[in-house]
Amino acid sequence: MKWYKPMYITIRSKLLLVILALLLIPWMGYHYVREMKSFLLQGQEDVLLLTARAVATVLHGRDKLFSKETGVPKLLGDQTSLYAYPLTNLIVLDGKMADWGKAMTKAQRYVDDAPLQCTAAADPDNFSFYHILGYYKRYIYAFFEVTDDQVVLRDPALLRLDNSDQIRLIVEDSGGTLRRYLLVARKPGRMSVYLMDKSWKYSITGEPFYDIAAVLIRTQNGYTVEARIPRYIINAYSKAAFRVVDVDDRKNRKIVREITTSPDPTGQHMGRVLLHSPEISNILIGLNRPSARIWILDKQQRVRAVVGGFSSGASLKIPLLEDQQPWLVRWFGKLMTPLYHLILNSPPVDFKDIPEESEFRRDPVFTDVLAGKTRVQRRPSVDGKALILMAAHPVWSGGKVMGAVIVEQSSNDVLALQEKTLENMTTFSLLVFLFLATVLLMFAWRLTMRIAKMRNETEKAISPEGRVVQSALSTNILVRDELGDLSRSISNMLGRLSQYTQYLESMPDTLAHELNNPLNVVHSSLENLLKEHADIGTSKYLKRAQNGVTRLKSILVRLTEAMNLEEAIQNEDLEVFDLASLVKSYLDGYRLTLQNRSITLQINDELRLPIEGSPDHIAQMLDKLIDNAAEFGSEHEPIVVRMEQQEAWVCLHFINQGSPIPEDLLEHIFEPMISISRPNALHAHLGLGLYIVKLIVNHHHGTVQAKNVGDPPHVEILVRFPVFSSLTV
Repeated sequence: MKWYKPMYITIRSKLLLVILALLLIPWMGYHYVREMKSFLLQGQEDVLLLTARAVATVLHGRDKLFSKETGVPKLLGDQTSLYAYPLTNLIVLDGKMADWGKAMTKAQRYVDDAPLQCTAAADPDNFSFYHILGYYKRYIYAFFEVTDDQVVLRDPALLRLDNSDQIRLIVEDSGGTLRRYLLVARKPGRMSVYLMDKSWKYSITGEPFYDIAAVLIRTQNGYTVEARIPRYIINAYSKAAFRVVDVDDRKNRKIVREITTSPDPTGQHMGRVLLHSPEISNILIGLNRPSARIWILDKQQRVRAVVGGFSSGASLKIPLLEDQQPWLVRWFGKLMTPLYHLILNSPPVDFKDIPEESEFRRDPVFTDVLAGKTRVQRRPSVDGKALILMAAHPVWSGGKVMGAVIVEQSSNDVLALQEKTLENMTTFSLLVFLFLATVLLMFAWRLTMRIAKMRNETEKAISPEGRVVQSALSTNILVRDELGDLSRSISNMLGRLSQYTQYLESMPDTLAHELNNPLNVVHSSLENLLKEHADIGTSKYLKRAQNGVTRLKSILVRLTEAMNLEEAIQNEDLEVFDLASLVKSYLDGYRLTLQNRSITLQINDELRLPIEGSPDHIAQMLDKLIDNAAEFGSEHEPIVVRMEQQEAWVCLHFINQGSPIPEDLLEHIFEPMISISRPNALHAHLGLGLYIVKLIVNHHHGTVQAKNVGDPPHVEILVRFPVFSSLTV
């Protein structure tokens, strides 16, 4: 059966997973708000339908509102009609076209004396003009850009008014009365306006007519005229025509040519000035809203009036979610706004839809509406960027459908509300998430720090050799929680282990004291027995008993030595000495003791290896290593000791041929009571020799390592000591 090591997950990681689970809350809120979008759109459609029904109710039975006389876009007139385009702003009379905006694209060019024709004699570069009419609130504005090779202005010394470049306006009211207005200038700037007689030579009153204002500005190719005319002069029931008169000779001041906007220069058949239905606009002005558009159509689906407009939703404010928010939420929301714009679908700020100056609305849904049914529809904008909600209701008069009311509104308000709700909900959720995450992370950090501190203190309480060096913990000992209980339990356990360790440490001295007397008695008895019975000196049983007594004494000596060595080392004074000289001297003496084994020292004779330590304990270490090599090495192979310096370390290599150390014991060979059994061993092996070596090496801040190397295999023990340097003192 194959076992798998379980994955290690820290407490911090587990708490982090718990924190991430909190993200389910804003995720659920996000999906809830998305679902609410459909309900909001449905509610918006219901409101639009109610608005359309209310407007249609106001318009029921008003036949005149849909008659030709009320004026609708061009197609209700003929080819001579003048169309006044709706303007979006007040026009400043400065002779410039900048404030006319997109309306200037509707300007028409007039180039010949014969209206609506262009003969071979016409020269547009000498005399022609562009003309456009527009209306804003109570005024109609006229703009003329005249190309004239010779500009002749009025001479104030002359009484007649038909002897200079000028613009004439003929207006016929609903009763058929004609009025003639002359616009003339003595110099660039403000023009004079007069009410004229039929001949256009003299003013009727002799005084300027101040209700009409006009400005003339010279240009490189001629001049421009910008005029403002009150709506009471030209209204939806009026007919009007303009004439631009050209005089080229400043001496004789004769009229060279005229260009008129009417096909009849006599003014008998002037064009109608076409405006949106004024009565409808007056009725709908109270319903004008910047967020919705209201269209009025007749039975031919022609546009009668348009009010209102679309809002982008970019400036929508939600007081409940914005104005009353805490400052921290507002600040954090502004900080996260760029990220929200990347994640959330913001409504389009600008989009294009059916222009308000449209003459027809050919939507298929109007077929049902003009048949007497109400309809609600969703459609994309012209550019496809926005969703338009549309509600249509028929307008009745005498049991017949006279037209239709259309109320349109973009879904931007709903999308903006949805986006603001999502942003605020996300802001609140993130703040709560960050707060909870911070609290949980601080709690996890505090908890893991307490656990890590208690773990480190617990590990230090027991030495690598298994000796209890601290009988109680100081971490969490006074805290009244589960970790405090655990700390107190570990302290009690360490206290009991410390007592038991002290008992075990005192055991060798007690055994030595208790066993020495019996062993001495046995040893003296064997000697006396040998003296009394000399004939048993050759008895193998006597020799076996003597060897046993000797081994018992050796065991007691080794136990006592190992247990007392650590205390002796701590109290030893350190000195600086040459390790190379010490090893040479020691090996020379040891060769006399081990005459049956060869010991080889590999070292540079000039090498000096100063270290700081205890020469006696270093000699004791060498004794243990040489004894170990002699005991477990091959009798026919030399014991090799090699010394060298590697950077800041003194390295001693003890190499002997023999059986390799088992792999499972290589990491534990220097621990106490670890020994390799050897048949026919002459001495007792308690596994304390290499343990003593490790104690001495550690006390000298060195390292010791055993490994199997070479072929044939041999054992190498590497001991390293730091080289003494005066710079480290």
